[in-house]
Formats: sequence, C-alpha cells, structure tokens
Amino acid sequence: MVSMALAFEPLSIEKADEYLGLYSQCSRQSAYYSFGSLWAWRTVFGFSWAFSDGLCWIRTGSGTLWSPVGQWETVDWASVLPRHFSCPQEFSYAPDGLVKILTGLFRDRIAAREVRSQWEYLHSVKELIALKGNRFSRKRSHIRQFVKNYPFRYRSLSGEDGDAILEAQRLWLAERDEPAALLRENEAIGEMVREWRNIPGLLGGMLEVDGKPAAYTIAEAISQDTVMIHFEKALSSFNGAYQAINRMFLQNTASSYTTVNREEDLGDEGMRVAKMSYHPVGFLKKYVLSWFPD
Repeated sequence: MVSMALAFEPLSIEKADEYLGLYSQCSRQSAYYSFGSLWAWRTVFGFSWAFSDGLCWIRTGSGTLWSPVGQWETVDWASVLPRHFSCPQEFSYAPDGLVKILTGLFRDRIAAREVRSQWEYLHSVKELIALKGNRFSRKRSHIRQFVKNYPFRYRSLSGEDGDAILEAQRLWLAERDEPAALLRENEAIGEMVREWRNIPGLLGGMLEVDGKPAAYTIAEAISQDTVMIHFEKALSSFNGAYQAINRMFLQNTASSYTTVNREEDLGDEGMRVAKMSYHPVGFLKKYVLSWFPD
C-alpha cells in the first residue's frame, strides 16, 4: 500500500520543467518516461505523479506504480523505500539502470523480472541515414521505389502543423480493418498534437504526395544525443513510405542526434521482426521490480 506521504496529483504542464529536470538526471532514459509520452497517454492511463525525495513517482489510474524518475545514484533508498512502502510493492517498467542499483543494494528484498516485450530498441542515427551494406539493401530498395514512383515533398513539422498531422492520422486510421483497437493510440496522438507548443523537444516530419499526407513521424528529443520515435505512420497506398519517412526524418530533422530510440515491440512478432530488421545497436531493458520490506 502506498503511504500518504506520497501526495499524487494529475500531470500538469506547469510542472513540466520540474519533471524534466529529474528525467534529465536519469542515467538510463526510457522512452516510457519522457514528458511527451506521459502527457500523450495521461488520459488513457489516468496518470498522476508525486514529487518527493528528489524523485517523481508515477501512478496509473488503476493504482499501478511505475518506477521513480530522478538521479537514482544519489537517493537514500534504504530510507526512502521502507518509509513509503511498508507492504510488498511492485514497480512496473523499471529501466535496467535503476534495477542494477536497487538489486545491488537490497539483494533479497528486491526481485527483478525482465520483460522482453518492453525492451526499447536503440539504433545509430548515422546507420539509419546511410543504410549501407547488404543488411539494409531491402530498405534502400523500398526507398528508391518510393522516390521513383511518387512526386513527394518532405517537410519538418512544428506546433503549427496540428491540423495536417490529425488529417494524416485520420487517413491512416481509415485504412485499418479494426480502427476501434487503435482508438487509445489515436487519443494519445491528439493529446500530444494539441499541446505541441508546451511539450519541450517535440520534433516531426511529414511526406506529402501531390500536396496530401503520405507518412508522418512525431518524435521527441529526450537527451542531447537521443531522439525517440513516438508515432510513425504511413499510408499503405504508397509503397516504401514507411522506409522513406524513417530515413528522411532522421536525415532532414534529427541528424544532429547520435541515437534513435524506436521504443518496444509489445511482444508482437511482426513488430519485432520489423524492428530487428533495422539492426539495433543496443536495448534499454525494462523489468518489473518487486519490493519486500522487512
């Protein structure tokens, strides 16, 4: 049971800077915990947060606790965890950096269960722009077909482009056989677009063919060297559009970053194959942490 010492409140734009200050201190910055991610999905998951002990604690509407955000290495965990959690407690989506610290400190009072479906895929921006070698030959082929077949234009996106993004999303959703299953994601996209100007670090790109959307990307700079992809959509009527928006966004809008975080595969085999086909250079692994007080 969570102690009353943690005073949870709804997420707010007003506390974005305070949160971002703590997130920037995380030694492993999971895409799940970017301010953009939390804000976009806050209504879907009912997020609230509490600032205490130099950390931000995050809770869902169902009562699930996520792992705390902050400079984990300087926290007095031996005091903080027993004070707030006198009963066994689980923390979901714990990044590997925090897991290493807590399992090292508590040993038999902390258990960690790795969740493969939540691993975040980390890629080299330079590699995904250059696409050199045989391993990327199919990606290059798809992009050549797109460039050859369609009179396209790439442009970077800003907070002024909300209507264009929502129109692109509407067209993409209309192609799906079961759009109802995607309504939560659709809601998250709308939340992000509406507050674009107030979410630091948002980036985006769109491919247009004959003046109409063909593909788009919404991303967020989560550190000086890492950009993460929130949403990447392409209309199925444009062959090669997914490969093209992937490369052209990085090339034209995000080339100053070293690493691109393409998030998790959710255990979907097709998605896993697609993400692995871009040859990640590493993973940010996530766990369920279980705390057992004395």
